[in-house]
Amino acid sequence: MPSTSPGAPSAFAQILPGAPTPSLQAVASFIFRHKRYIAYISGRQLNLLSSPTQLVQILTFEQELVAIAAESRTGKIVVGCNSDVYVLEPLTEGWTKVWWEKVLALRRPDVRDEAKCVDWGSEGDVLVGGSRHLSLFSTLPSSRTSTPAASPVDGEVGEDRESLWSLAVASPVQYAAFSPSSSLIASCGAYDRLVKIWRRLSFEEGLFDHTYLPHAGTVTHLEWRPLDAHSEERRGSGISGRHEEDAEVLYTIANDGVLRVWRTGGLHELDILALHTTIDLVSAIPQSPTLTSNGNVHSAKPTRYAFILPSDNFYAAVTTAMGAQTHGAPSKVSHSLEHLKEVVSKSPDAVVTLDGQGRMSAWGLQSIGHKRRPETPGSKEAFHIAHAEGLNMRLPTDTNARVHAWFDGDIFHLLVHGFADGRVEWWRGDVETFLSPSAAGAERLANNAIWCGHSWPIADLRTESGGDGLVSRSTNRDVMHWVLNADGHLQSTTGDALPLVPAEESMHDEDVKASGIANPSICAANAEVAAFASADGRMLVILDRKDGYIEHREPFETPVRHLRCFSTAPSHNILAVGFRDSVHVLTQGRYEHHEELPAWNTVKKITIEGLGTSLEGLAWLCGGALALAAGNSIMLTDDDIQTAHLDDEVQQTVDLYPDQTAKVELGELSRKLKTPLPVWHPSLMVHLVRHGKPATAVSLLHKLLEKLKFWSEGDHLLPLLDQHPDEVLRNECEDERSLNEDMVRDLMEQLEEKDLPAVSDAEQQRLKKVLQALALVSEHARGLDKCAIRYLFSWKLQLLHMAEATDAKPDGTRPNGLSHTAATPLVPEMHWREIAFAYHSTTQQPLLDILTLHYDNKLTWEIVRPLGITAWLADKEALELVFESLAQSAYRHTSPPDPSNASLYFLALHKKATLLGLWRIATWHKEQRATLTFLKRDFSKADARTAAKKNAYALMGKRRFEYAAAFFLLADDASSAVSLLAGQCGDIMLAIAVARSYGGDGSPVVRRLLENRLMPKAEKEGDRWLMSWCHAVLQQRHEAAQALLRPFPGFSGYKSWHQDDPATLVLYRDLRTSTASKHEYEAVLRAARILRRMGLWVLALEVVSQWHFQPPARSQQQPAEEPAYTGDVASSNGTSHERSSMLDNFAETPPPKQAPSMLDDFAPTAPAMDDKSAREAKAAELLKKLKAKSSAQMQPVTKEKKPPTQFKEPDANSLLDSFGF
Repeated sequence: MPSTSPGAPSAFAQILPGAPTPSLQAVASFIFRHKRYIAYISGRQLNLLSSPTQLVQILTFEQELVAIAAESRTGKIVVGCNSDVYVLEPLTEGWTKVWWEKVLALRRPDVRDEAKCVDWGSEGDVLVGGSRHLSLFSTLPSSRTSTPAASPVDGEVGEDRESLWSLAVASPVQYAAFSPSSSLIASCGAYDRLVKIWRRLSFEEGLFDHTYLPHAGTVTHLEWRPLDAHSEERRGSGISGRHEEDAEVLYTIANDGVLRVWRTGGLHELDILALHTTIDLVSAIPQSPTLTSNGNVHSAKPTRYAFILPSDNFYAAVTTAMGAQTHGAPSKVSHSLEHLKEVVSKSPDAVVTLDGQGRMSAWGLQSIGHKRRPETPGSKEAFHIAHAEGLNMRLPTDTNARVHAWFDGDIFHLLVHGFADGRVEWWRGDVETFLSPSAAGAERLANNAIWCGHSWPIADLRTESGGDGLVSRSTNRDVMHWVLNADGHLQSTTGDALPLVPAEESMHDEDVKASGIANPSICAANAEVAAFASADGRMLVILDRKDGYIEHREPFETPVRHLRCFSTAPSHNILAVGFRDSVHVLTQGRYEHHEELPAWNTVKKITIEGLGTSLEGLAWLCGGALALAAGNSIMLTDDDIQTAHLDDEVQQTVDLYPDQTAKVELGELSRKLKTPLPVWHPSLMVHLVRHGKPATAVSLLHKLLEKLKFWSEGDHLLPLLDQHPDEVLRNECEDERSLNEDMVRDLMEQLEEKDLPAVSDAEQQRLKKVLQALALVSEHARGLDKCAIRYLFSWKLQLLHMAEATDAKPDGTRPNGLSHTAATPLVPEMHWREIAFAYHSTTQQPLLDILTLHYDNKLTWEIVRPLGITAWLADKEALELVFESLAQSAYRHTSPPDPSNASLYFLALHKKATLLGLWRIATWHKEQRATLTFLKRDFSKADARTAAKKNAYALMGKRRFEYAAAFFLLADDASSAVSLLAGQCGDIMLAIAVARSYGGDGSPVVRRLLENRLMPKAEKEGDRWLMSWCHAVLQQRHEAAQALLRPFPGFSGYKSWHQDDPATLVLYRDLRTSTASKHEYEAVLRAARILRRMGLWVLALEVVSQWHFQPPARSQQQPAEEPAYTGDVASSNGTSHERSSMLDNFAETPPPKQAPSMLDDFAPTAPAMDDKSAREAKAAELLKKLKAKSSAQMQPVTKEKKPPTQFKEPDANSLLDSFGF
């Protein structure tokens, strides 16, 4: 059958494939392509494994499986259901990838015949023992008797195959097995004391003669001895008839506790099989506790379990162990190996019997598979090899179990399928210790795995409260409880009454609304975060439940089917995102302004691709282990993350490199991703400048240079550079210009030579750019205020990033093919944050001079627009000079000059005469004559304005929008011009520039533009910076401050933490009036939370410990005069310098709604007057007013005089206002 190669599933810490079916042929072990596989059936599921923790494939059938058998030579597997039998064929890709597919359905003629056992013969024959017939099938293509009939093989298209022959049986067949040569068949019923031996007289037809092997009790097991490993070589060696003389040996065990060995004779012997020898398995372990119960001897024989180790495998294992000793410690003598060396010299098959209670006995049968070996007295008798007590392997008393054993080199493996407890246990030990005559029992075998679980597909998987256990429920409502043992593995206890633990925290409607996803297909949450998948499951959204921020959005090609949240510690959140056949583990990191590292990072990918099943459930366990449910199986991953699988940026950020650390625990990685940033981190430097502390940033760079001079990679570098957190922010350079060229050069050399800890390569490159930007700021520190410094620093930093991005080619060309010339200067796109700060700067002209000088005194609109100059220039004359410069550059932009390009600028400046003069000399322009005639008209008249508007509309039809806007200005219709620029042109900055230049900040044009277009846009997008700037331009100082804190009811997008930039607090503090905002308290806490999420704990501490709250709003009886808004930041900040108690109440519940009580919690207040003093003050004030009134009535009315200038004692309230209370 054609097939597509599946992927390879991940390795797991533990696999629980499901409860094995309690049948005699539920487990099979075989070798294919030099690799051992274990196949066992669990309900309707077939599990194929290659190791205790490596699940290769899961195949699902429509009916419950009852038997399985595998053939090592071809790798084919036959599985039997009650009514159907299927053949699976291996498909390979390379040497490592193997998977199986259903290719044949073996159809028996009697539909009432239920399959009981199956076995492989030679040449692809399959023997099926049923309740009514014993049937033989051939799986070879040459055995087809007709055109193959295609039919669904359990949901897949396959081929039907009819039996070669089918013989009726007297009772249901429990055992049916081919001899290695396929010439004999041994069969037995469920309670038979006779084993029927069928000798094939014809391989083409069902012709047999038979004999019966009697037993003293019910036969409980039969097994043919396999051929020796070199038997095929002997068959082809050319020695005539040699292979016919190799005896075929059958081992049988009955409930009388005796193992019987039957051997074939020669071709001319009368008996097909003859009894060779016996071993009493009960007496082999004389001191077993199963012989007595409460001091009484059992009347029935106790249960014994036995397995056979063929002589060739036994010999190879001992030889390997001896070779390992020779290479390891040749001088050391091992008495155990010497003993085993003597044992294997007799070429024995080893028979090992177990009592299930920790006792073991091993016996040897000499030369049992070689007929030509001479028989001596006692050669048939079993000889003792080893005896042990105290084995860790135990079985429930008087229960059935099947045992499979093999050697892998000198390592002994034992599979025990217990029927009573529904599990398969995998034990292992080395041959030297396991069969040692003196080793302790506990040392002989170690448990390698326990396979158990459900017999039906798992429908639900939940984490138990506390995280140290699971509760699983199957489709037939079977409930199992799982707990973690000391080794970190799951152990099961069954019970139908166990309650299911809720999978996640309860979800609120507010969370769903904040996610921006309508009708999420699946969601998950804990106390801090919530995750949602879109209706089609292809978009993942992670929400911070405290502040409602969308922390992460990620699209996927396949639908998300499962989400599970987990926390290794408070604020250390992890999310498992499950798809059909894979799981992505995301960890929460820091907030970053740059895009190299998102707030959530995928650190682990788990896949079950190729297993043939789909993911049905996820559950976290304490410590970070993740359990997956698929089919009947539960797969447990460990909490380790392979560092090689991490993104390079993540590796460098957390200082984890594959060549140094192979893996890291999930909880440790989560902690590292949210560790506070060191003081040399570029993000901290950037935010120090934004928070008005460029001198602190310079001081930290000085300290960093001092440390790096004596520091080498591998040494510990303290995150705070040996400073207390309070010292970091208080320690400022007295001279900000101290960042001189020598210091910058020395620090750059250190950063080139050494890799700093806790920063990635990209972040260290950013630090170099921050250093260069701070160097520029230091040069102009005395000529610029902090608002201008913020703008200049951000501009320079972005410019350096752009220069690096465009210097990709050595020839100096950009990736788009353009060269670095004056015609294409690099111009950063300035954020509204920098524009808002620059607007409130008192040193705008020096800032403008710096920018103009950088661009060679040639300001074009392509330069001015991204820099936002026309938005932040507050002085009308300066704005007009910039606009006139833009007009001149637009005029000279082409050769010959084109006056139409400069029309908008000149008309916005009301300089129609200048424009008319340019048109007069533009004799080369085709539109000169018509334009000159038109411009000479008197546009103060209605008909001229109407004509100008008509021309504007005509130009709009030609899509010459900027020129059309110029004609609207000519018609004195500035509103239409501005709307056209902001709308059809899509250039909001040009609209702002024209509106401000044409009418001024107080004009109706500017107000309409801001109130009708920009402010709704800012409200909708949640842009606090733009909203504050709009209010500032409208001379609304109080509203400009409030916009930086208040919520936006009209916000329609998804909320991001960028909208609550902590830097808004800095501008708010400078703009706030004497009236406190009711949102100030929450804004301070929110800013501290965001700073902590960014890793800027030092700044978060500074915010909560140094913030000073303004007094509440005054009552109507005591109105306060708000100072007029002048744009001067320095004159607006009247804060107190006393510390508040904000730090003590950080992250606690909000204060009462009334503002006066908030001051009581955060700042000391002036001592209140007692009742007596208050009454005296009121009486004195009333007496003063009465005296003034009476004196006014007695004196004649005179002209009002200006009161003399003299000192007046302020009242208590005004004093408090002066100090910020």
